[in-house]
Amino acid sequence: MSRNYHNLVSRYNIYFNGVQSYKKGIRKLNDQYKDDFTQILPVFKFSNLTAVSTISVEMDRTIAKTSKVITLHSITAKPNEKKKNNLTEKEEDFYNQKEFNDWVDDSYLLMGKAQVFKQEYFMAFNTLKFTSEEALDVHVKYEARIWIARIYNDEGNFNYSKEILESFSDDPDFPKDLQVDYNSTFADFYLQQKKYEEALPYLEELMDFKLKKVDKIRLTYILAQIYKITGNDNQAYKFFAKVVKMSPPYDMTFNARINQAESFDVTVENVDEIKKILRKMLKDEKNKEYLDQIYYAYGRISLKQNKQKEAIEYFKKSAINSLYNDKQRGISYLSIADLYFKDENYVNAQPYYDSAIMVLDLSYPGYEIISEKTASLNRLVENIVMVETQDSLQRIAAMSPSKRDAYIDQIISDIREEDKRQKELEQASAYNVSNQYETDRKVNQELNKTGKWYFYNQAVLDLGKNEFRQKWGDRKLEDNWRRKNKSISEANIIEITKGVDGESLPGESQQVTDVYKREHYMKGLPLTDSLLKESDVKIAEALFNMGQIYVNEIKNIPNANESFEDLFHRFPGSDYELSTLYYLYDLKMKAGNKTGANSYKGLIISKYPESEFAKMLSDPNYLRKQNEKKQKERQVYNQTYNEYLSGQYDKVIFKSESFLQKEPEHTLAPKYWLLRAYSVAKVQDIRAFKQALEDVVNNTPACEEKIRAEELIAHFNEEIPELKIEEEEKVSIEIYKLSMNEPHQVVLAFEGSDNKENQLIFNLINYNLDNFPQSEFSTNFQTLDNTTGLLIISGVGGVKETKEYLSGILMEKSISDELQGRTYYPFIISQSNLNTLINNKSISVYLRFYNRNYFGSGD
Repeated sequence: MSRNYHNLVSRYNIYFNGVQSYKKGIRKLNDQYKDDFTQILPVFKFSNLTAVSTISVEMDRTIAKTSKVITLHSITAKPNEKKKNNLTEKEEDFYNQKEFNDWVDDSYLLMGKAQVFKQEYFMAFNTLKFTSEEALDVHVKYEARIWIARIYNDEGNFNYSKEILESFSDDPDFPKDLQVDYNSTFADFYLQQKKYEEALPYLEELMDFKLKKVDKIRLTYILAQIYKITGNDNQAYKFFAKVVKMSPPYDMTFNARINQAESFDVTVENVDEIKKILRKMLKDEKNKEYLDQIYYAYGRISLKQNKQKEAIEYFKKSAINSLYNDKQRGISYLSIADLYFKDENYVNAQPYYDSAIMVLDLSYPGYEIISEKTASLNRLVENIVMVETQDSLQRIAAMSPSKRDAYIDQIISDIREEDKRQKELEQASAYNVSNQYETDRKVNQELNKTGKWYFYNQAVLDLGKNEFRQKWGDRKLEDNWRRKNKSISEANIIEITKGVDGESLPGESQQVTDVYKREHYMKGLPLTDSLLKESDVKIAEALFNMGQIYVNEIKNIPNANESFEDLFHRFPGSDYELSTLYYLYDLKMKAGNKTGANSYKGLIISKYPESEFAKMLSDPNYLRKQNEKKQKERQVYNQTYNEYLSGQYDKVIFKSESFLQKEPEHTLAPKYWLLRAYSVAKVQDIRAFKQALEDVVNNTPACEEKIRAEELIAHFNEEIPELKIEEEEKVSIEIYKLSMNEPHQVVLAFEGSDNKENQLIFNLINYNLDNFPQSEFSTNFQTLDNTTGLLIISGVGGVKETKEYLSGILMEKSISDELQGRTYYPFIISQSNLNTLINNKSISVYLRFYNRNYFGSGD
């Protein structure tokens, strides 16, 4: 009676309610889930945290109900059996059960599923693992293991998942009604690893099973996607058509049709038919927000027809019409960029890659690779533009004065004509005050109707477009769209209005008037030998950079050869010649052109016989000998270090100093410096050790040894402050010179910055105006380092005047109030010592000198 009661209440009350809550959550997830159709759809929706967060209430209720079954209705007490010694095998098995409520197993399984849909994988794993080991129902055990495999898939633990799934393949007891779960989990296993070919058999088998409609539609769409991505366009077209016939939600129907178009076999089928379908979709009001995808499909069809230019135009239309879909806009930009890149049109590819990474999410597949390619192209195009710009400037500079003047006059004439045309267009335009008022009225009406922000209101956008066309006409979305004559902007202005350094020319604020004068354009031309030489240096550097980028990043060897050869022939003897010659040698060797390689090899050896490259090319064993030398040097260092460990400190100091004298720039030098310091610490006092550490800091580049020495110095300064005082006194004597007759400045040195300097300067200026109306003092703020700033007052006078002035400002209430609560150091300083302070950057060192020299018995 007890068992029957608890089983009845569990099944038809608590567990039933848990199942209903679980089903309600799944229905809600299916209704609200937004698929990203630009990617392969996931087999299971629980991997999307944002989506599953919407059903947390339903899953929490499921967990609560299943917990109640387990807590309140579990029966673990053994039946009261009088004849325990005479039980049949069946009765004995029943008696030995750990659980006597049939619905506890199911509750554990349902709880684990709900935890998976909450992405509480740790708890779900433990729940399901317990179920797979302890459940009495074999079916529940197998299903629990399948869900564990799904967790492993989502967490990327594919080895564990595979082990579970493969164990089912040879298991004769595996329940047949779990075959769909098995296949879908195995398909997910391969899809998550992007092993699309391996996933196909499991997805194809699923088509033979009787599935729920929502699952059938989803799995059919995924199968169509896999056919498409693996190049089986005929099957992809067929299965996308099946999806459409199943009447899925509109977004899936639309994307299935788009993918049908993209899977169309242009070599066999009639392309006009598929374009007719796309045109129909363009005209459909329901597709207004999907225009970007339709144009993208047009572009894909054009690519299949090998019409690259047409494809690019469609992709551009797609990007322009991507009002709400950043991902599609990014994909369209990326498609344009890839086409330009494939065509080696890197200047055009670069801005589209740049735009793509601005709108694509970091999680987009291959984002890091796209980002790296964009960075490479940014650098490449920067150097290409540098070469083209400097070549253009040199070309114009090389013209005769009369031709150059005529060329510039033509530019000025074109600009005047363009400006005149713009003014006439504005005057003749129907876009006048009354039209402006009418447009504003319409805009406000539309906004009041919908309450939407401007860019989310299509009616308002249409008004804006019409207004734009009235003023500007139909214009392409491109740089300098206002100009009808693009050549004025893109060729002449860029070439001439920039100076040799690529910066805007002085006086650019007067550009409105200057653009009509020859002098404005003459300033940027390399008309002198020195300016021409600077221009040549910039071209040479840019060509070398281009070659390196082509070789190491873009992997375009022909372009690399062209850049390096151009550099070598145009600028013989440049700073880049040796490296350029070796690049050319290496490129020829890798291309199998031994004759060309030997030519550059001879040039390296004859022109740069002492270089590493020449030695390496002259002696085939050079690198091996260098490696052997390094190994020996390392062995000597290790021996020296062992001598340190054995207490032979004087010997270590001697060997370290000998090595450093011969090889101060050697890669082992920092190690010898630090080893020497440690040895000094063993045989001399703390002051000598600190000085030895200072030697490490002063004689090594940024490295571990230098960092360690700086840490030890900081430790000594804190623990033994008298050492720091002695050192600062010593340094102050060495670097500062007393000059009482030199003009002095008043300085307030501040630690930290709280952005109150401007108010303090303002108060100082007022103080000067009130107390020194006839004097011309200057006040400025200068940063000394990351933690210290200097407020400097100049023009006060000599030592006496600056001391009196300093005392006066410290007693002035408006200034002392600003200084209150701040750490500051007031002092006076000569101009020469101020320069030293700025270089040395230590306030405390100067204060040693200041306190020692400026405060005598009379002060």
